Amino acid sequence: MILTREVSVKINESNYQYYVNLGYDVIMGETLTIPVELLSKGSHYLIKCQCDKCGCVKDVLYKNYIKYKNPWGDYCCRKCSESKRKETLNKNYGVDYPIQNESIRKKLNKIK
Repeated sequence: MILTREVSVKINESNYQYYVNLGYDVIMGETLTIPVELLSKGSHYLIKCQCDKCGCVKDVLYKNYIKYKNPWGDYCCRKCSESKRKETLNKNYGVDYPIQNESIRKKLNKIK
């Protein structure tokens, strides 16, 4: 879950057109306070996130949060992601690791 609600963005050549297209009236060098959701997908701004399993708070690059965020809206820290991955694999395939699944193992043997 994202804890940061707003960030201050300094307008420069690389982001000027993006914020003009969003409807902001901006000037080069100006600092603009915007909601986190309006950051571009490749933004390097650090945001604070809280793990939905253990509750720890981490600083994460916004682009990484978008990249690794699953469609259900859960955010897990590095420590909790391993248990979540195993939980999902057990639910979907009945195994802890993909190579333990017989059909996946057969596909890999055909490739070799």
